[in-house]
Amino acid sequence: MKKQKTNINARYKIKQTFEYNRKHGPYEKVQNKNGKIKKVLGDYGIDADFFGFKTKLPIGVAAGTLHSLAYMEASMRDGFEVLTWKTFRSEHRLAHRNDGNYLGHNIVFVPNDTIAKKEIGTDRTATLSYNGAPEEVSITNSVGMPSPAPVEWMPEVLAGQKLAEKYNKSIITSVVGTAHYGDTVKDLARDYAFVARAAESVGEKIIELNLSCPNVKGKEGVIYKDIKSSKIIAQTVREHLRNEDTKLLLKLGYADKVFYKRFLNVTAPFVDGIVAINTISMNVRSKDGTQALPGGLSSGTCGAAILERATEAVSSLVQARKELGIKKSELKIIGCGGVTDPESFIAHIKAGAEFVMCATASLFNPDLPLQIAKYLKENKIKRRI
Repeated sequence: MKKQKTNINARYKIKQTFEYNRKHGPYEKVQNKNGKIKKVLGDYGIDADFFGFKTKLPIGVAAGTLHSLAYMEASMRDGFEVLTWKTFRSEHRLAHRNDGNYLGHNIVFVPNDTIAKKEIGTDRTATLSYNGAPEEVSITNSVGMPSPAPVEWMPEVLAGQKLAEKYNKSIITSVVGTAHYGDTVKDLARDYAFVARAAESVGEKIIELNLSCPNVKGKEGVIYKDIKSSKIIAQTVREHLRNEDTKLLLKLGYADKVFYKRFLNVTAPFVDGIVAINTISMNVRSKDGTQALPGGLSSGTCGAAILERATEAVSSLVQARKELGIKKSELKIIGCGGVTDPESFIAHIKAGAEFVMCATASLFNPDLPLQIAKYLKENKIKRRI
C-alpha cells in the first residue's frame, strides 16, 4: 500500500496540552466514512462477535485518546467499531506537569524502529516534528491517567452511548482506581469498584479496568505486575457490579507467557477479557539529552515501534489461555499496540487476537479503518474469528 502524508496536527495539536486538545479538538471536519467502508468491504471482512456486537471490521480504539464526545464521534465517523473512553477516575486529575506553571506538550514523536526486548527501558530521542507517513508513526506521551470528575464524565458516558446507537458502534468505558498515601490494596480495589459502578449506573455494559500505565507513579500504574493485588481488584469490582451481564476487561502491560499464565490462572474467573498491551516504557530525551516530557524521564512509547512486542504478548496470552483450558468464549484476548496500518492489524489477528485496538493511529492515521477495508477486499479476505 502506498504511504501517504497527512496533516499530522489535524486531529491533535502536539504542541498543546492534553487538556487543550480535550477542549478544542479535533481540528478538522471529519467525514462519515462508514458507508464507504461498508461498500468497499462488500462480502469480504473478518466476522467478529464482540460481546454481542457483530462486525466485519474488528478494529477499535483503545483507552488513551478518546477523551471527549467530539473525539468519540470523530472516531465513529472514521469507521472504528469499538471505542474506549480515556480512563476515568473517582476524582479530577490533570495530565502531567513539570510544575504548577507548566503549560507545554504531553506528546512527542520518536523513531519507529522496532523495540527489541533488550531495549525496553533504554533511551529514545524525541522530537516535536514528524514528516513521515502516518502509517509509520510512533510517539511517547506523559499524559498519565488524567480524568474529569465523575459529575462531568458520567453524563458524557451516557451521551456517548446515544452516539454509539446513532452510528451502530460499541463502547467500552475504561476506569482506574486512585491510590492515596497510606491506602492498602483493598482501599485501591474499592476505588476501582466505585468508578466501575459509576460507569455501570449510567448504562455502561463493558468496563475495562486499567491496570497498566507506565506514566503513572502511584500503585495503579503498574499494578498488573502484582498478580495477588490484581486478583483482589478484579474480584472486588466483580462483586460490586449490579448487573451480572456487565462485561469486565483487564488492561495489561507487556510480559512473557509464564507471567501471563500465572496472571490468568487467578484473575480469569472474574473477568471476560484481556486487553494487551499498553505502552512500552522507555527513557525519552530531547536531542540535547534532557528530559523530553513532564512527569519523569520514563514514559510510555506506542505506535509502530511496539508492534512486535504487542503481537508477542497476544500470542503469549492465547497460548496461556489454551494451556489453562480456558475457552475463547470465556475470555477474549484483545490485541492492542503498534496498529498503524492494515499489515499490523493483520499481524494481531494472526497472533490470535479476537479484536484489535489502536491508539496512536486514531490520532495520526484516522483513515486506518478504510485502509483495512481496502486491504481485506484487495486480498479477498473472508474469515471468522
